[in-house]
Amino acid sequence: MGKRANNQSTGKAANKKAKADPALASVADVISQAEHLPERCRTMLIDMLPFSLSVPSEQRHGVQTWAVSAVEETLNGHKSLLEAAISSEDGKLTTLKASEVDLVQAVAEAESALNAQKDVVQSTKCSLAESTEVANTASKTLLTVQEEQKAGKIKLASATEEKATFEASFQAHFKTPMEEGACPNFKELQPLLKHIEMEASLLKALPSSCSKSKDDRGSFDEVVLQELAKALASKIAALGEIMVVETPAAVEREAAVQVAEKDHDEKREAQKHAAATFEGAMKEQSDREAALVKAKRAVDEFQPQVDAVTGLLEKAKTTLATFETGPLHSFTKYKTLVGVTEDAAPLGA
Repeated sequence: MGKRANNQSTGKAANKKAKADPALASVADVISQAEHLPERCRTMLIDMLPFSLSVPSEQRHGVQTWAVSAVEETLNGHKSLLEAAISSEDGKLTTLKASEVDLVQAVAEAESALNAQKDVVQSTKCSLAESTEVANTASKTLLTVQEEQKAGKIKLASATEEKATFEASFQAHFKTPMEEGACPNFKELQPLLKHIEMEASLLKALPSSCSKSKDDRGSFDEVVLQELAKALASKIAALGEIMVVETPAAVEREAAVQVAEKDHDEKREAQKHAAATFEGAMKEQSDREAALVKAKRAVDEFQPQVDAVTGLLEKAKTTLATFETGPLHSFTKYKTLVGVTEDAAPLGA
């Protein structure tokens, strides 16, 4: 009975020291972070720490040995996670550094592509200017032939109408009365006089000569009337010549207008195509400018990214080192602990 009481007293003292030991507390912190374990299991392992690790290895019974093994497995799992974190960050850093060449190459390619596109833009701009000039010339040509056609139509219509008027008036108010021996109708003929060529003296005598019948006319009157007839006939003939010339010319002008319209439409369509090509080239240049900005931004951001990943890698290494020199080192000492007496100082101190 005395020996059993002594063992219980020794165990209580050891447990008291274990609870106050910062080394065991650091191990407990690691166990509390083992999220792959159920919360009840973590709590149980933490509670068992002072009753297992603090007991010398040769004095541990089965449950205590199991608890030490479970804690060791948990710590090794935590170490594996820390090593995996280092490996992950190291891999990221290696991949990131390897991308530097590609980033620089991307900038060079973007600059080359932009310069090439600028040449395309300049070429399409010149093509647009040329097609615009050609289209404008075609527009002017079309306007010219349309105006010529319009003027020709007016001239032909005027000549046709005027000839018909002269012929009708000549017949009704000069020939017919003269054939009947009567007086020419000067009042009806008078509007025509300003359109014929006749000596001024004869024109001045017309009112008097036209007012006389055949029997009352003198030789001068006959001369005056004959010259009037010649002038009217000459005018009608001149109008007829205009019609002879203008009628086929109107056909030619119509054909010229059709040709000019077709040419104008083709040139305008070519101009529209050139404008669309130029617009597309400008859009492509804008896209390539944006790509160059993006590529340069990636280069600018490269070193900060390297620094950031390097910082995370160093932090992961420091965390592992702290774990290995702290909780894991303390656990290893306690795991192999032998012959600890009540008066011995904790190994983690």
